[in-house]
Amino acid sequence: MVMEPNYNIVVIGMGFIGKFLLPGYRKLLGDKVETNVFGTRNNPEKVAELQKLVPFKVSAGNNLELLREKRPDIVIMSTPPKAIPVVAQEVLKPYFEECRKEGRPLPDIYSFGPTPAPQFYLDLLGDDINVVKFLPSMAEVKQGINLPALGAGFVVFGKKFPEDREKRVFEFSNCFSNTFALTQDQSLYGLSSKNTVHTVFETTYAIEDAMKELGYEVSTKQIASAWRAAFRKHTGLEGDGLYPCSLEDVPECIRGFIEKLSVHWYEGVLRYILSMGCDEKLARAFHGANFEVFALTGQLLEREETFTETQHHATKGGVTEKAVTTYMQYFDKQLRQAVKDWVNGELNPSFFDTAEGIAYTIDMTVNRHAYRLADRK
Repeated sequence: MVMEPNYNIVVIGMGFIGKFLLPGYRKLLGDKVETNVFGTRNNPEKVAELQKLVPFKVSAGNNLELLREKRPDIVIMSTPPKAIPVVAQEVLKPYFEECRKEGRPLPDIYSFGPTPAPQFYLDLLGDDINVVKFLPSMAEVKQGINLPALGAGFVVFGKKFPEDREKRVFEFSNCFSNTFALTQDQSLYGLSSKNTVHTVFETTYAIEDAMKELGYEVSTKQIASAWRAAFRKHTGLEGDGLYPCSLEDVPECIRGFIEKLSVHWYEGVLRYILSMGCDEKLARAFHGANFEVFALTGQLLEREETFTETQHHATKGGVTEKAVTTYMQYFDKQLRQAVKDWVNGELNPSFFDTAEGIAYTIDMTVNRHAYRLADRK
């Protein structure tokens, strides 16, 4: 524990993210979660249902009153990104002004979602605040496998935090991610690369369906295993990591195809990250972490479960949705046909060059979408 758990946390916007962060609240506050965490949401009709899912008090429509009453040390902003400016203007700004007027400490702001950038809070609330943006990996423990420790998550500091509070940020973030501290721009292309890699689920669906049409029984779990084994071989990773994987988990006739596709998909995303000026060591670190964690998730879950995972992650109009829809529009049909052509010995080798270019293009498309969401051209 970095700091004594004798403070309050207020969570504004208790939805999926607010619930997802429960292990972080427990990490910081231990057995005081029930008494020292307070959640709010906009819709009062959802409170009773949500209250059954979390151990702390949830209320509705009382953000400013709750801040005044609880005087939190941390404010979690987990509303939809488009709602944050309104909440910040109508709730945070008057509260921070009251704190200054009364000589009380200002709470740290933990903001979730690709936008707004931490600078938004500094511009609105003053440059004396501590604000950090989190983009957690969103991986969860599956079958006892600690996926959160594997998947890359990003934090973006608005400015330098005091040392003890910075340590608390990383302690919180590390509950959900293998944490990387990035700049705002890095976080957006890091996020777009993660969401491009997320399409491994859709890739396994396409390969499974095409193989079944050819008369072969192979599951998405087995395809993900081969995909991950090819990646680990390509990047020089030794052993099986957190869970066994093998190209031999799929029929021999498709092993070469999956190996080539995995490698070219990895390289296409990496090329886009590097094109943005990212340090290669850093790029390989967070990209490799995401490539591994999504492939491993595909190994551990049934096809229907990975589909549900995507639904949880794909906010309407958001970056995950953009990655999946772009993949479906430009590559899904072509991939299904390529599987059949490969098995029949008819596939043009240039397909894999195209696949690498598609991975690059999806990443670019998602990154530009993220900038549009951030009102940046």
